[in-house]
Amino acid sequence: MRLIALASILLLTTPAFADDAVTYRGTLGTHDIVVELTDPDVGVVAGRYSYMAKGGDIPLDTLEDADGTIRLSEEAPCTETTCISDDSGDISEKPVGALWTLLPPVDGKLTGTWKAEGKAGKTLDITLTEIGRRVLPEGTEVSPYGLYTSASELMFATPDGFTSDNAPYEIAKMDVTLEEGPVETMDGSEYRYVTDPRSKFPFPRVVSLADGSSPDAANTALAVRHAAINYSAFDCLAQIYGGFGGQGDMLGMGAGTLADFDSESVMLTYLSPTVLGWTEGGSTFCQGAYPNNHFDSYIIETQTGASLPLGKVFKDWTATANYVDDAPIDQAVALQSPDNYGWQAGQPLIDYVIANRTVSDDVSYETECGINDLIASSLGVRFAEGDKAIFSLVGLPHVIFACGDDLVTVDLADIPDLLAPTAKDYFPSLAK
Repeated sequence: MRLIALASILLLTTPAFADDAVTYRGTLGTHDIVVELTDPDVGVVAGRYSYMAKGGDIPLDTLEDADGTIRLSEEAPCTETTCISDDSGDISEKPVGALWTLLPPVDGKLTGTWKAEGKAGKTLDITLTEIGRRVLPEGTEVSPYGLYTSASELMFATPDGFTSDNAPYEIAKMDVTLEEGPVETMDGSEYRYVTDPRSKFPFPRVVSLADGSSPDAANTALAVRHAAINYSAFDCLAQIYGGFGGQGDMLGMGAGTLADFDSESVMLTYLSPTVLGWTEGGSTFCQGAYPNNHFDSYIIETQTGASLPLGKVFKDWTATANYVDDAPIDQAVALQSPDNYGWQAGQPLIDYVIANRTVSDDVSYETECGINDLIASSLGVRFAEGDKAIFSLVGLPHVIFACGDDLVTVDLADIPDLLAPTAKDYFPSLAK
């Protein structure tokens, strides 16, 4: 008896680590949900879940099992008087919203009940079916936060972000019917904007390409980027829970909202069978020191969905940093894997923009911003209809974000000395 009691104490006081996480799709009452649990067939169980109609995660904390039954405590959102952390940053008592009671899995299925907190709390049936699983990083703690962080690291640490293999839960959450806008036309190609009803901002998809080629690769790339922004919005929703880092004394700083991603402005700026470009702009904020004021440009190869290295369009757009292994930079290698490198405009392009931009009549704007200095460090470009290049300032920090502006708009055909030999492969009009 003493050995059994000691084992129980150690189980409750020693951090447990998980090998696998299992993703389930099913219903809670009449609501569609997606759930991720540490493998119910192996040790202690903890998890997270999301209503498909909402997108934000809710923590499921471990409770002591009995007779093989899985018992989980669903957290309630933090309030100003709950989820208060101690001096070490830990929250000793997280508010409870409901109790989950699940029978052991049978043939990949879980059934049980959800009971709202309180003696008179309503009870709803839970029915779940396994749809995927992932191997967790070594040392992942069995907790909602352990699952949450092990997935969020993938978003930024892997070139492809989320896939059905490494993040089946996140992929399943994005599987909703998108609202479709009207079909629009650009240089003979067709596109429309689609909207996830949960995150509310429109994002482009290609309907057809002018040469009749398939838009599938481009649409896959657009869907991945759309999902990445959704993830950030849903992540902010989740931060109202103590199990995901929420604290009652920090409410009012965006937690529990979409972080203003629902006001994000996304515009398709260029579409052809070879090149696709769009911009993303807005001001988002969730638990940080400052809002993320941003205006970013994305350019991909339409036929592959891969990033278009601007060194294939401009002679003097070069790789300046190796993000993979810090090895000496080989420009030819960098052009084949552009996402692994940092890129910057070379001096001829900088000189061209400085010489051809319109100087503002606002002297204080020119001097306080130091526009010419910013061009040297933060010059970006996007493409527009008619095979035009629009040079602008990009990636400015929040303190000088207001200095960002378009600087020069020029037909690519009018700057042949600045173009790489391969530019005509992406803009066939140059070959004429």
